[in-house]
Amino acid sequence: MRIAIIGTGALACLFGARLRPHADVFMVGSWIQGIESINDRGVLVEDTCKEETVWVQAHLKSEKIPTVDYILILVKSWQTSSAGSVALEMIGDYGLVITLQNGLGNFERLSRYLGVERLVAGVTTQGAELVGPGHIRYAGGGDTYLGTTTYKRDRLSKLVKVFETAGFPIVITDDLQGLVWGKLAVSSGINAVTALLRVRNGELLANPDSEQLMTAAAIETAAVALAKGIKIPYDVSERAREVASLTSENRSSMLQDVLRGVPTEIDFINCAVARIGISLGVPVPVNTILCKLVRSASSIAL
Repeated sequence: MRIAIIGTGALACLFGARLRPHADVFMVGSWIQGIESINDRGVLVEDTCKEETVWVQAHLKSEKIPTVDYILILVKSWQTSSAGSVALEMIGDYGLVITLQNGLGNFERLSRYLGVERLVAGVTTQGAELVGPGHIRYAGGGDTYLGTTTYKRDRLSKLVKVFETAGFPIVITDDLQGLVWGKLAVSSGINAVTALLRVRNGELLANPDSEQLMTAAAIETAAVALAKGIKIPYDVSERAREVASLTSENRSSMLQDVLRGVPTEIDFINCAVARIGISLGVPVPVNTILCKLVRSASSIAL
């Protein structure tokens, strides 16, 4: 089985390293320093118990890439269209492309390149922090959810086995939207607030004001989902606190982007929630101000 992973960031490195012993895996990206580091030294994965180096092939997206059976899209939302174009060149006739990205609209943008018949939307609770090029710190996680039809379920069966062998439990569901918006609610609180305060996830719980801001953004997001007819299957304020606690030492992906001076996913998280909320007549003052503040902070950092 050949699996391509489009992306060279924290989650891409995590999935690449864990899947490599069980399949022919290679990574594709545009970050030259990341590609060179992975090819020269492998992917270094730290967790609480040990460090491990896994050798994974890595290619610049401009290179000629062999045809693959499955593709995982693990790039930032603002890179989705570029990833779709690259995926189209690599995917086999009966292959599937799985997006495990944060934010809204990724499936729709990818479908313009690939069509919906070979696309699978997913949500993962796996977490990792990018320490340096090809070097990550595992932040923990649980299940990965894939939303699919019966037709796609059959084509996914081999990949699911590889995922589970690699330690990534898979849950197949016909109703993914509640989980997508649930993760969006948690991200809208944790990511934006940590990016503004420049603190690790767990520090949001140490201050009543930052905790209240985090949960308020999450609750607003859940209200927007409900207005769209989407029910999130858990209390988002409790889930945000739980995730912040479980990943207490992790720097959120948005904070990492701000610190690196690269574009954030704010337009696809808080700004998207604010835009949809306003269109539906749902009050979204917290997400609106977080959207504006992170955009401003990112502009200053850049």
